[in-house]
Amino acid sequence: MARISTYPVDEFVKGNDKWIGSDSQFQNATKNFTPNKIAEFLNSDNKIDSQALAYKYQDWQVGDYREPGTISFGTPAVASNVSFSTVNSFKLSVSTKAGIDVRAFYNSPLTTNYVLITRAGNVSDWAIYLWDSAIQDVLEPNFYDIGLTLVSSAGDLIEDDNYFISLLQLSSAGGDKNYVFDQTVPAATWVINHTLNKFPSVSIVDSAGTQVNGQVTYNNTSQITITFSSAFSGEAFLN
Repeated sequence: MARISTYPVDEFVKGNDKWIGSDSQFQNATKNFTPNKIAEFLNSDNKIDSQALAYKYQDWQVGDYREPGTISFGTPAVASNVSFSTVNSFKLSVSTKAGIDVRAFYNSPLTTNYVLITRAGNVSDWAIYLWDSAIQDVLEPNFYDIGLTLVSSAGDLIEDDNYFISLLQLSSAGGDKNYVFDQTVPAATWVINHTLNKFPSVSIVDSAGTQVNGQVTYNNTSQITITFSSAFSGEAFLN
Protein backbone atom coordinates (compact mmCIF):
# COMPACT_ATOMS: atom_id res chain seq x y z
CA MET A 1 0.00 0.00 0.00
CA ALA A 2 1.35 3.43 -0.95
CA ARG A 3 2.07 6.06 1.68
CA ILE A 4 -0.92 8.31 2.36
CA SER A 5 1.23 11.36 1.57
CA THR A 6 1.62 10.14 -2.03
CA TYR A 7 -2.11 10.16 -2.81
CA PRO A 8 -3.47 13.16 -4.79
CA VAL A 9 -5.29 15.93 -2.89
CA ASP A 10 -9.01 16.23 -3.66
CA GLU A 11 -9.68 19.94 -4.17
CA PHE A 12 -13.47 19.46 -4.19
CA VAL A 13 -14.81 17.87 -1.00
CA LYS A 14 -18.30 16.35 -1.38
CA GLY A 15 -20.72 15.38 1.37
CA ASN A 16 -20.52 11.67 0.60
CA ASP A 17 -16.73 11.46 0.36
CA LYS A 18 -15.16 9.05 2.83
CA TRP A 19 -12.40 9.42 5.41
CA ILE A 20 -10.90 6.54 7.34
CA GLY A 21 -10.82 6.71 11.11
CA SER A 22 -11.25 4.82 14.37
CA ASP A 23 -14.61 4.34 16.08
CA SER A 24 -14.04 4.98 19.80
CA GLN A 25 -17.36 3.34 20.71
CA PHE A 26 -16.48 0.01 19.10
CA GLN A 27 -12.98 -0.85 20.31
CA ASN A 28 -11.42 1.62 17.87
CA ALA A 29 -12.60 -0.36 14.86
CA THR A 30 -11.56 1.12 11.51
CA LYS A 31 -14.54 2.74 9.75
CA ASN A 32 -15.38 5.24 7.03
CA PHE A 33 -16.64 8.71 7.98
CA THR A 34 -18.33 11.19 5.62
CA PRO A 35 -18.18 15.01 5.66
CA ASN A 36 -22.00 15.03 5.86
CA LYS A 37 -22.01 13.06 9.11
CA ILE A 38 -19.13 15.05 10.59
CA ALA A 39 -20.94 18.32 9.83
CA GLU A 40 -24.15 16.91 11.36
CA PHE A 41 -22.25 15.98 14.52
CA LEU A 42 -20.60 19.40 14.84
CA ASN A 43 -23.91 21.20 14.35
CA SER A 44 -26.10 19.02 16.57
CA ASP A 45 -23.63 18.86 19.47
CA ASN A 46 -22.43 22.49 19.23
CA LYS A 47 -18.77 21.49 19.11
CA ILE A 48 -17.90 24.77 17.39
CA ASP A 49 -17.84 27.86 19.62
CA SER A 50 -20.86 29.99 18.91
CA GLN A 51 -22.85 32.77 20.57
CA ALA A 52 -26.02 31.64 18.79
CA LEU A 53 -29.14 30.93 20.82
CA ALA A 54 -29.49 27.39 19.46
CA TYR A 55 -32.04 24.86 20.74
CA LYS A 56 -33.52 21.51 19.76
CA TYR A 57 -37.28 21.13 19.47
CA GLN A 58 -38.39 18.33 21.79
CA ASP A 59 -41.78 16.73 21.20
CA TRP A 60 -42.39 16.48 24.95
CA GLN A 61 -45.10 14.10 26.18
CA VAL A 62 -46.38 13.39 29.70
CA GLY A 63 -43.82 11.27 31.53
CA ASP A 64 -40.90 12.42 29.35
CA TYR A 65 -37.79 14.02 30.77
CA ARG A 66 -37.64 17.61 29.54
CA GLU A 67 -34.17 17.93 28.07
CA PRO A 68 -31.84 20.90 28.59
CA GLY A 69 -31.13 22.99 25.53
CA THR A 70 -34.64 22.51 24.14
CA ILE A 71 -37.81 24.24 23.03
CA SER A 72 -40.93 22.32 24.10
CA PHE A 73 -44.53 22.86 25.15
CA GLY A 74 -46.16 22.75 28.57
CA THR A 75 -48.86 20.41 27.26
CA PRO A 76 -48.20 17.58 24.79
CA ALA A 77 -48.51 18.48 21.11
CA VAL A 78 -50.89 16.38 19.03
CA ALA A 79 -48.32 15.82 16.26
CA SER A 80 -44.53 15.67 16.21
CA ASN A 81 -44.44 18.67 13.85
CA VAL A 82 -46.08 21.90 15.01
CA SER A 83 -46.89 24.80 12.70
CA PHE A 84 -45.30 28.09 13.78
CA SER A 85 -48.63 29.77 13.03
CA THR A 86 -50.31 27.93 15.94
CA VAL A 87 -47.69 28.83 18.55
CA ASN A 88 -48.37 31.53 21.13
CA SER A 89 -46.14 30.18 23.90
CA PHE A 90 -43.51 27.55 24.62
CA LYS A 91 -41.10 26.38 27.30
CA LEU A 92 -37.47 27.31 26.78
CA SER A 93 -34.47 25.84 28.55
CA VAL A 94 -32.33 28.28 30.54
CA SER A 95 -29.35 26.95 28.57
CA THR A 96 -28.66 26.56 24.87
CA LYS A 97 -27.65 23.28 23.20
CA ALA A 98 -24.06 24.29 23.91
CA GLY A 99 -24.88 24.33 27.64
CA ILE A 100 -24.55 28.11 28.01
CA ASP A 101 -26.93 29.69 30.53
CA VAL A 102 -28.63 32.54 28.67
CA ARG A 103 -31.72 33.11 30.85
CA ALA A 104 -30.73 36.75 31.40
CA PHE A 105 -31.53 37.42 27.73
CA TYR A 106 -35.11 36.23 28.04
CA ASN A 107 -36.28 39.36 29.85
CA SER A 108 -33.73 41.82 28.53
CA PRO A 109 -33.40 42.47 25.66
CA LEU A 110 -35.94 39.97 24.27
CA THR A 111 -39.12 40.84 26.20
CA THR A 112 -41.34 43.39 24.33
CA ASN A 113 -39.21 43.04 21.20
CA TYR A 114 -39.41 41.09 17.95
CA VAL A 115 -37.53 37.82 17.51
CA LEU A 116 -36.80 35.60 14.52
CA ILE A 117 -36.82 31.80 14.89
CA THR A 118 -35.30 29.76 12.06
CA ARG A 119 -34.65 26.06 11.51
CA ALA A 120 -30.91 25.44 11.34
CA GLY A 121 -31.19 22.92 8.51
CA ASN A 122 -33.58 24.95 6.34
CA VAL A 123 -34.22 28.67 6.76
CA SER A 124 -37.47 28.37 4.79
CA ASP A 125 -38.92 27.30 8.16
CA TRP A 126 -39.10 30.57 10.08
CA ALA A 127 -41.28 32.69 12.32
CA ILE A 128 -41.33 36.25 13.59
CA TYR A 129 -42.90 36.81 17.01
CA LEU A 130 -43.33 39.62 19.47
CA TRP A 131 -41.69 38.21 22.62
CA ASP A 132 -44.35 39.19 25.16
CA SER A 133 -43.10 37.67 28.41
CA ALA A 134 -40.59 35.35 30.06
CA ILE A 135 -41.53 33.75 33.40
CA GLN A 136 -39.46 31.14 35.18
CA ASP A 137 -41.39 27.92 35.78
CA VAL A 138 -41.69 27.33 39.53
CA LEU A 139 -41.97 23.54 39.15
CA GLU A 140 -39.29 23.32 36.47
CA PRO A 141 -36.88 26.17 37.30
CA ASN A 142 -34.52 25.23 34.48
CA PHE A 143 -37.20 26.32 32.01
CA TYR A 144 -38.99 29.58 31.24
CA ASP A 145 -42.54 29.99 29.97
CA ILE A 146 -42.28 32.32 26.98
CA GLY A 147 -45.37 34.24 25.83
CA LEU A 148 -45.48 35.11 22.12
CA THR A 149 -47.58 37.00 19.59
CA LEU A 150 -47.26 35.79 16.01
CA VAL A 151 -46.32 38.38 13.39
CA SER A 152 -45.67 36.13 10.39
CA SER A 153 -44.38 32.62 9.72
CA ALA A 154 -43.76 29.81 7.27
CA GLY A 155 -43.09 26.22 8.27
CA ASP A 156 -42.98 24.14 11.41
CA LEU A 157 -41.22 23.12 14.56
CA ILE A 158 -39.98 19.65 13.63
CA GLU A 159 -39.18 16.97 16.18
CA ASP A 160 -35.47 16.77 17.10
CA ASP A 161 -34.47 19.51 14.63
CA ASN A 162 -32.38 22.48 15.71
CA TYR A 163 -33.51 26.12 15.79
CA PHE A 164 -31.90 29.53 16.22
CA ILE A 165 -33.52 32.41 18.10
CA SER A 166 -32.29 35.93 17.35
CA LEU A 167 -33.35 39.46 18.21
CA LEU A 168 -34.90 40.90 15.06
CA GLN A 169 -35.96 44.41 16.04
CA LEU A 170 -36.16 46.54 19.15
CA SER A 171 -39.59 47.90 19.96
CA SER A 172 -40.29 51.54 20.72
CA ALA A 173 -38.96 51.04 24.24
CA GLY A 174 -35.44 50.60 22.95
CA GLY A 175 -35.26 52.27 19.56
CA ASP A 176 -37.28 53.82 16.78
CA LYS A 177 -41.04 53.54 17.19
CA ASN A 178 -42.96 50.89 15.28
CA TYR A 179 -46.51 49.54 15.12
CA VAL A 180 -48.02 46.26 13.89
CA PHE A 181 -51.60 46.41 12.58
CA ASP A 182 -53.67 43.22 12.21
CA GLN A 183 -56.52 43.35 9.66
CA THR A 184 -58.54 40.25 10.62
CA VAL A 185 -61.56 40.92 8.34
CA PRO A 186 -60.89 41.05 4.57
CA ALA A 187 -61.13 44.62 3.31
CA ALA A 188 -59.92 46.66 0.33
CA THR A 189 -59.35 49.75 2.49
CA TRP A 190 -57.47 49.67 5.78
CA VAL A 191 -57.63 52.67 8.12
CA ILE A 192 -54.84 52.44 10.67
CA ASN A 193 -54.68 54.57 13.79
CA HIS A 194 -51.28 54.52 15.47
CA THR A 195 -49.40 56.51 18.09
CA LEU A 196 -46.08 56.90 16.31
CA ASN A 197 -46.43 60.67 15.82
CA LYS A 198 -44.65 60.51 12.44
CA PHE A 199 -45.12 59.47 8.81
CA PRO A 200 -43.94 55.85 9.03
CA SER A 201 -42.71 53.53 6.30
CA VAL A 202 -45.22 50.75 5.65
CA SER A 203 -44.83 47.06 4.75
CA ILE A 204 -47.84 44.82 4.16
CA VAL A 205 -48.33 41.04 4.07
CA ASP A 206 -51.48 39.02 3.44
CA SER A 207 -52.67 36.20 5.69
CA ALA A 208 -50.37 33.77 3.83
CA GLY A 209 -47.32 35.90 4.61
CA THR A 210 -46.92 37.19 1.02
CA GLN A 211 -45.84 40.81 0.63
CA VAL A 212 -48.52 43.06 -0.91
CA ASN A 213 -48.41 46.59 -2.30
CA GLY A 214 -51.09 49.19 -1.68
CA GLN A 215 -51.69 52.93 -2.02
CA VAL A 216 -50.70 54.58 1.27
CA THR A 217 -52.27 57.91 2.21
CA TYR A 218 -50.90 59.75 5.26
CA ASN A 219 -53.95 61.41 6.83
CA ASN A 220 -51.84 62.86 9.66
CA THR A 221 -48.99 61.78 11.93
CA SER A 222 -51.29 59.34 13.76
CA GLN A 223 -53.38 57.81 10.98
CA ILE A 224 -52.88 56.28 7.53
CA THR A 225 -55.23 54.77 4.95
CA ILE A 226 -54.10 51.93 2.68
CA THR A 227 -56.13 51.15 -0.44
CA PHE A 228 -55.90 47.86 -2.35
CA SER A 229 -57.40 46.56 -5.60
CA SER A 230 -59.23 43.77 -3.77
CA ALA A 231 -60.22 42.80 -0.25
CA PHE A 232 -58.00 40.57 1.89
CA SER A 233 -56.83 40.17 5.48
CA GLY A 234 -53.27 40.48 6.72
CA GLU A 235 -50.88 42.70 8.62
CA ALA A 236 -49.20 46.06 8.14
CA PHE A 237 -45.86 46.92 9.73
CA LEU A 238 -45.27 50.60 10.41
CA ASN A 239 -41.74 51.82 11.21
